[in-house]
Amino acid sequence: MDRLLLASDQDGVVLSFKVFRIPVEVRPSFLLIAVFLGFGTGRVDFVVAWVLVIFISILVHELGHALTAKSFGSEVAIQLNAIGGLTSWTIPDQEIGPGRRALVAASGSAVGLLFGGIVWLAALPFGPFTGLTRFVLTNLVFVNVFWGLLNWLPIRPLDGGHLLTSLLDKFAPERGERIANAIFLATAAAALAAAVVFQLLFVGLIAAWLLWEEINQGRPRRPPVPIPVMDFDSGIDEAGDPNDVIEAAEENPPPP
Repeated sequence: MDRLLLASDQDGVVLSFKVFRIPVEVRPSFLLIAVFLGFGTGRVDFVVAWVLVIFISILVHELGHALTAKSFGSEVAIQLNAIGGLTSWTIPDQEIGPGRRALVAASGSAVGLLFGGIVWLAALPFGPFTGLTRFVLTNLVFVNVFWGLLNWLPIRPLDGGHLLTSLLDKFAPERGERIANAIFLATAAAALAAAVVFQLLFVGLIAAWLLWEEINQGRPRRPPVPIPVMDFDSGIDEAGDPNDVIEAAEENPPPP
């Protein structure tokens, strides 16, 4: 989720369409990561089904963000990419306060949980299922419910991180940034520890990167060192005698 409207550049877009008049772009990186995650199924039809499950689930999640922001007067756009999904939205004429920003942050997982619950309730009377049907229904429920709850964790840049910062802006505006940085550092470290305990290599790499970002979050940035002006004509007279340069150097030797 982001508050900047996506650019309309079509480079690298494999699919572009609209849902509820909301523009949606699908990047090649989204398909590559989805196929990679589905390789463990061992069957081509399961890999294709997995990609469709991920596509539908993330699109539903991002529509939750987009429709909520749109109801507040924002222009919205959705992009599916390597990190999953990104809903971009503009600030309308009237500023969206922290309460409404919290609603936008929470609405993605809320809609996903609702969608997963509907799928489970709709399939319940017709089970048990086997084969590809079981695979699709099980993962539709799992991805929307489990990933939805996971996305509410107070980790930057998950939705839970946006939700936390919005709530802190509302209830503790003066100390919100310091509190958020401390919480994000602790949750990133906890995520890395959990990944190590459960031997989740991919999750561990992401958690390690998030922890490194949080460690560097509070460090002051070094100002760029100015590049000295290189003037090759200084010290040379109009006749261009290089001996004048040597004499000038002897009179003003460089500091040790």
